[in-house]
Amino acid sequence: MVMGPVEYLKRPYGRVVMPDSDGTFFAEIIEFPGCIATGNSAAEALSSLEGVAESWIAAAIDNGQRIPEPIETESFSGKLVVRMGSDLHRRTAHLAARNGVSINQFIVSALSEYVGSRVAAHGVNFIGYKTAG
Repeated sequence: MVMGPVEYLKRPYGRVVMPDSDGTFFAEIIEFPGCIATGNSAAEALSSLEGVAESWIAAAIDNGQRIPEPIETESFSGKLVVRMGSDLHRRTAHLAARNGVSINQFIVSALSEYVGSRVAAHGVNFIGYKTAG
């Protein structure tokens, strides 16, 4: 079955709304690169996003592009393999040892701190995932 834009948007794609420096807001669908809308309020930006997303999907379909799957349909094990340069690995091991934790614990803590600070600094608001029905 071939889905159209409206059917795709019933799937749980992640919507994010963020304030802009000029007092307006912009919204985007995480899985659709460049699918961004703006508004004078968070609600207006989110409302505009639906129309922009329909156009984004229609253009992708017309160009024969694959529509990404919603991130929320993926399963996450909590396991992640990270490749890094040997110097960064060495420095990370030293910092972990200095803090009395494993490299894994150190990386999880550093990543949590970074993500938390980015969310706080940019006022990111992850909107509840829209589901069908």
